[in-house]
Amino acid sequence: MTVLGGRRLSRWPDLVLTIGVMLLVLGPVLFDRGFVLVGDMVFVPDQPWKDTWTGGDGGVPRAVPGDAIVSLLTTVVPGELLQRLVLTGTFIAAGAGMSRLTRNLPFLARAAGIVLFLWNPYVHERLAIGHWALLCGYAALPWVADAVATLRSDEGGRARHRAWALLVVALAVAGWGSPTGGVLTTVTALVLALGQWRTAARVLGLGLFVNLPWIVPAFGNGADQLPPDAFGVEAFASSSDTPFGVLGSLLTFGGIWKESIVPADRGDVLSATLGLALVLVAAYGWWASRRAPVLPWRQALALGLGSVLVAAVGGVGPLQGAVEWCVLHVPGGGLLRDGQKWVAPWVLVAAVGLSAAVARLAEWSTGRSGAGRAWLVCFLLAPVAALPSFALGLGGFLHSDEFPAQWHDVRAEMERLDVDDDLVVVLPFSTYRRFDWTPRTILDPAPRFFPGRMVTEDALTVPEGTVGGESALSARVRGADDADELADVLSAAGVRWALVHRSTEDVVLPAGTQVVAEGDQLTLLRLREPTGDAAYAGEWRPVAYAVLDLLVLCGTAGLALRLTLR
Repeated sequence: MTVLGGRRLSRWPDLVLTIGVMLLVLGPVLFDRGFVLVGDMVFVPDQPWKDTWTGGDGGVPRAVPGDAIVSLLTTVVPGELLQRLVLTGTFIAAGAGMSRLTRNLPFLARAAGIVLFLWNPYVHERLAIGHWALLCGYAALPWVADAVATLRSDEGGRARHRAWALLVVALAVAGWGSPTGGVLTTVTALVLALGQWRTAARVLGLGLFVNLPWIVPAFGNGADQLPPDAFGVEAFASSSDTPFGVLGSLLTFGGIWKESIVPADRGDVLSATLGLALVLVAAYGWWASRRAPVLPWRQALALGLGSVLVAAVGGVGPLQGAVEWCVLHVPGGGLLRDGQKWVAPWVLVAAVGLSAAVARLAEWSTGRSGAGRAWLVCFLLAPVAALPSFALGLGGFLHSDEFPAQWHDVRAEMERLDVDDDLVVVLPFSTYRRFDWTPRTILDPAPRFFPGRMVTEDALTVPEGTVGGESALSARVRGADDADELADVLSAAGVRWALVHRSTEDVVLPAGTQVVAEGDQLTLLRLREPTGDAAYAGEWRPVAYAVLDLLVLCGTAGLALRLTLR
C-alpha cells in the first residue's frame, strides 16, 4: 500500500475506474450546453420557492424535501450546473461506496463489483425514466451497508462512531432525495442489522427521523385529496424485458413497467444470457465467501432475494390484492405501485457477490502467470458487453436542450405581476408533454420553472388505461366539458391565471379570459375574478413543515458532526 502525506492511495484506481465509467455513460451530455430533460428529470435555471416543496400545499409529498433542496441550491448554483453535479456525484458516490464496502478485496475484485453496480439495467432504466432522485438513494446503498457491517463487527471507539455518522448521512441523502430512496436505505440497514436488536432499533429511529420531512406530510395531508387509484399497482407492476420472464428480468436487474425506455439489449438472447451468467457467478461468490463474507451472509441473502420478491408481487394475481390494500389504506402506500424500483438492494448484493467471486478466482489463480490471471478482466467487461447501449448517454437517448427565450420572458412577467401566492392552471391539462425544442416526452416543467401555485394534471395515461390522480381540484378541472364549466370550476377554486402551452392537441380554454402575454410557445391568461378562496385547507402547514425540515436538517448535521468528532 502506498502512503503519501499520511493518506492511503490504494483505492485511487477505484476512483479512476468510477470516473471512467461515469464519463463513458454521461460524457456526451456533461460537456454540452443546456438541460438533460427526460421523463421525470426536470431541472430548471432557477427553481422558485413554493410551499409544495415541503408538502405545505396539502398535496401528496412525492418529491419532498428534494424539490426544496433543489430550490434553495439553485439560488446560488445555476440549475444547469447543479444537474451535472447531481448526475456525476451520483455515479462517483455509488462507485466510491462499492470501493469502500469491498476494500479488503483485491483490486480486480473491487473493480468487478464497482462496474456491475454502476453499469446495469436498473441504473439504465431509472436514468431513462428520469428518476435521478431515486438513483441518489441507490448510490447511498453501499455506504449504508458498509456502516451497518462495521457496526456488526467488533470494532469500537472512533470507527464505530464514524460508522454511525456515515449511516446518518447516507440515510439522509437518500431520504431527502426521494421517499422511495429513504425507504430503500432504511429497510436495507434494518435487514442487515437483524440479530443485533439494539443496533436495529437505533437504525429504525434514525431512519424515521431523517425521513420526517415527507412522513409527516404523508400522514398530515389528505383533506383535499382523493383516494389513490389501486389500478396503479397493475399499471406499474414489474414486467418482462428479457426472454426469461418477469422473475428472470428482475434477477438480472431489469423489469421496469415502461416498455418504451427498455434498452433493446434486454431482448437479445445473448445479452440477456450474459446478464444471467453474471448473476450466477455472483451467487457462486456469495456461497464461496460465506465463511468470511463482506456483508452478514444470511441477512444479505434475505435482503437480496426479499427485494426481488417485493418487486415481483405487484404482478402476481393472489398477492396483487394485498399490495392494492396497502396503496389504498396505508399513508405513503403508493410507493409500492412501481414494483421494479425495489430490486435495488438485490443489485447491491449481486455486485458484492461478483466481487467475492472474482476474489476467490484470483486466489485460485495465485502463482500462475500474468496471462493466467488476465482472464479475470473479463468480469469487468461482462456488464458492459451485456448492456452496450448504456454507453454514450444511453446510446444517444439522453440529450441536452435549452429552454426557449419566451419561457424566461413569461416568467419575468409573472414575477412582475407577483403571482407567487396565486393559483395558476396549466393547459392543456396533461402530466407529460412533447415540445418542439426537445425530442423527449418530459414531465411538465412549468411548476418548477414559473412562480405561482400550479394546478396541473396528476392522472397518468398508460397503455392499459389511466391511473387516477389524487388532487380533487385536478379531477374537477379534468371533468369540465366546455369553456363555461371550466371557468366556473376555476373561479370557485380561486384560480386567477392560466398558463397555456402552444400545442397541436385540442384544448378547452376557460371563458372570460384576458391575454397578458403571448408568444410562439406560451400564452399567459388572466381569468375572471374568482368567487372562491384559494387558501390552503390548513394554513399552518407551510410554516410548520418548513420548520420541521429545518429542524431535521440541523439535527442530522449536528448528530453526524458530533459522532465524527467523538
